[in-house]
Amino acid sequence: ASSLSPQACRLKPVASSLSPQACRLKPVASVMLSANTNLPIADGSLRYSLKSPMPFWKDKIVVITGGSAGLGLSIAQEFGRHGAKLVIISRSMANLKTAVAALKQEQIDAHPIVADVLQIEQISQAVHEIASRFGQIDVWVNNVGRSVRIDLSQATAEHYRELMEVNFISAVNCTLAVLPHLERSSGHLVNIGSLSSKTAWPFLAPYTTSKFALAGYTQQLRIEGPANVHYLLACPGPIQRDDSGLRYQGATEQLPGHALQPGAGARIEGLSAARVAQGIVRACQHRRAELVMPLRVRLLFVIAAFSPRLADWVLRRVMH
Repeated sequence: ASSLSPQACRLKPVASSLSPQACRLKPVASVMLSANTNLPIADGSLRYSLKSPMPFWKDKIVVITGGSAGLGLSIAQEFGRHGAKLVIISRSMANLKTAVAALKQEQIDAHPIVADVLQIEQISQAVHEIASRFGQIDVWVNNVGRSVRIDLSQATAEHYRELMEVNFISAVNCTLAVLPHLERSSGHLVNIGSLSSKTAWPFLAPYTTSKFALAGYTQQLRIEGPANVHYLLACPGPIQRDDSGLRYQGATEQLPGHALQPGAGARIEGLSAARVAQGIVRACQHRRAELVMPLRVRLLFVIAAFSPRLADWVLRRVMH
């Protein structure tokens, strides 16, 4: 008893009530306390919380497509801060060099690979290179994506085909190539969707269609894919950008001004890329199936499950 910390001594009334049989379980109980990251360790030794996942991600191999800018770079930064070894993939070596330099300023090392996710041969070669260099792949983030602003009546089959290629087929290409490696490591596959993976919105028809496809594919993987792999569909709302309102100015002169804003004018607070990245890292650690941000939007999806017409009415009410 003299070796117990003051915190542990406060447990004396409980400990004194234990039977001799229960006391023999002390070594097992100590292990359980140490293993359960949600519980404090009574002797005051170093505590490890799920809120501080550095040991969890230490030296894990994390690959991010489209990782040279925007949300992809923020995801790389977040995993890197927790000790992961990074690989970022982009079509542009110039962009990769800029991203690697930015990461290095935070003492985060990243290995750049030039590859086009729409070319299955290039992705297969990239996966082979990563596995040969690092020995394993623990996390793969399908982050490549593109949006569009267009009226439904103006959207052609080519618009849909282009967005399906970039937002959906690219993820399929990468998944087919990397899944055997994730199965060996019991790793994580992260598909970056959108709130548009869950609901339609004006002026986003080709984008929404492609993101719905990605959501369906992710669920299909959860049902039929290797059971030891964690599959996460991340569905963030509009992400704050420096060029907000400028990206789609050349899209069409017929769209209302609010359609050019993030989220096509949805009345939802913009999310910082850093906040979304933090949520993705936590969701991976907890092996959650979905991440929806902001959380309050889930209510709309619950309504839609019970009454699609009511959900459509709610959507119309919140439109500009």
